[in-house]
Amino acid sequence: MVSEISILIPVYNQNVLPLVEALHQEATALSVAFEIRVYDDGSNQPTRDQNRRLPNVSGVIYQEQPQNVGRSQIRYLLAQEAQYPTLLFLDNDVLPVHQDFLKRYLSVAGNGVAVGGVAYQDKAPAGLELRWKYGKAREEVSARVRQKAPYQRVFSSNLLVPKNLFLAYFPQKELTGYGHEDTLFAWRLKQDNLPVLHLENPVWHVGLEPADVFLLKTQQALHNLVLLHHWFHVGEDTKLFKTYRKLKKWRMGTLFQENSNWLFPLLKRNLTSRNPNLRLFDLYRLLLLDRYLRE
Repeated sequence: MVSEISILIPVYNQNVLPLVEALHQEATALSVAFEIRVYDDGSNQPTRDQNRRLPNVSGVIYQEQPQNVGRSQIRYLLAQEAQYPTLLFLDNDVLPVHQDFLKRYLSVAGNGVAVGGVAYQDKAPAGLELRWKYGKAREEVSARVRQKAPYQRVFSSNLLVPKNLFLAYFPQKELTGYGHEDTLFAWRLKQDNLPVLHLENPVWHVGLEPADVFLLKTQQALHNLVLLHHWFHVGEDTKLFKTYRKLKKWRMGTLFQENSNWLFPLLKRNLTSRNPNLRLFDLYRLLLLDRYLRE
């Protein structure tokens, strides 16, 4: 069990006062030296006004970037400036599920990379059905199941990692826009056979996006995944790529290409409805993957 920890939270248009308060309360009760670094990455003014109360909390370091530098670079900056050798990364739109959240991480700290997982409430929030349904079905996975394929669900939304390892392996400038910096990080860990421990220590994902925003992020993420595939052959072992390769063998690629123009609007109509279908979402992603791989 380590005795020092830097808790790192990149912020973009999110009030993080409840998250910081929960972390600060537990960290204060533990016999551990800690800091909570909160770096704003170009948020709007109302968000900054809310979070500017954070410097009044002991152990909290709050900084604002003059402009948005992106998901990878803000995390890399947080790691570089962290005071302690053990880092806990959390997204700005999560809350710990368990009251002993930090204690669970501290008990395994010092053993490399640890991933706590993510959880979703039992009922879909109105207007956020697609993001909730996808998260509940595809992202909320027990530690036991995640450990069977340890490099597939390494998310910096809830990640414990040694500082020197993070700075050596996490992408700093390779990707811009949204998505798959964690995929490249996990791929690099796998190349060097560095172990990843999955534990039952999830966070609630409370910052769900409306379907139109989630679909836009999906487009950006798939574009980044195709770039990683071109550069490093990353992604071949994902379910999405495996399905795509099978369909190509069955000569379905031409059908994708010929029918995408009318299929996209039809799929979006379902996916933005109150009852989205995840199989149609998979088809939407396959069509996007096919389009980007042909560009």
